[in-house]
Amino acid sequence: MLISASEIQRIRDYQPRMRPEASILKAAVSIILRDGLHGTELLMMQRAKHERDPWSGQMSFPGGKIDQQDVNAKATAIRETFEEVGVELHEDDFIGRLDDLYGLKVDGVFSVHIACFVFKPQREIELSANYEVADMVWLPLSALDNRANAFDYKHPKDPAQSMPAVMIDEAKDQILWGLSLRMLANLHELLEWPMQVLTESEHAYLKEIETRSLSRENADKITEKILNRVNS
Repeated sequence: MLISASEIQRIRDYQPRMRPEASILKAAVSIILRDGLHGTELLMMQRAKHERDPWSGQMSFPGGKIDQQDVNAKATAIRETFEEVGVELHEDDFIGRLDDLYGLKVDGVFSVHIACFVFKPQREIELSANYEVADMVWLPLSALDNRANAFDYKHPKDPAQSMPAVMIDEAKDQILWGLSLRMLANLHELLEWPMQVLTESEHAYLKEIETRSLSRENADKITEKILNRVNS
């Protein structure tokens, strides 16, 4: 699966949906694409395990919280990408922006608001992980077109909630789920690509997930960790 020039242009032309909903944490991430041996690949990182990180050990895209000194959300994504994986993104690497996404609600307020920016550098890039990153993976988009990679994941903060997911590397506990999977579902929908790793019902579940809330017993725990990250 290789993203064509016309599909790149479709991403450039897309007008993303941006909503000013209240959230505990506002963040921005980078989806970095490259053409690899197995078609188009995207860069994912596995977060280092840390008790104060609400996404400890999880697979994510480079990015982080929006700071006051950042000019805008895209500047946050660029800054955080350089800090976390050592990739210096330039304006001519930028393709476009996907729809903003929100996490589960905690006491009626969204836990996190994510802005997602897509980049495709036309050069070889070298990766250099910082202390926040345990591992980095170039994931072929073709992995998302194989139902054999589907995985039923229990939400770590609320095991009663079963989440659609994609197994990347079981030995390393690398599982694509949650907001990151929703971003890629949005990208596939924009490109009008199939995403066979998810059933129609799982696609529908991801689309309505913002209407769900964390259980009361887990809400306090995640709120504390997110606030720790906001204030750090």
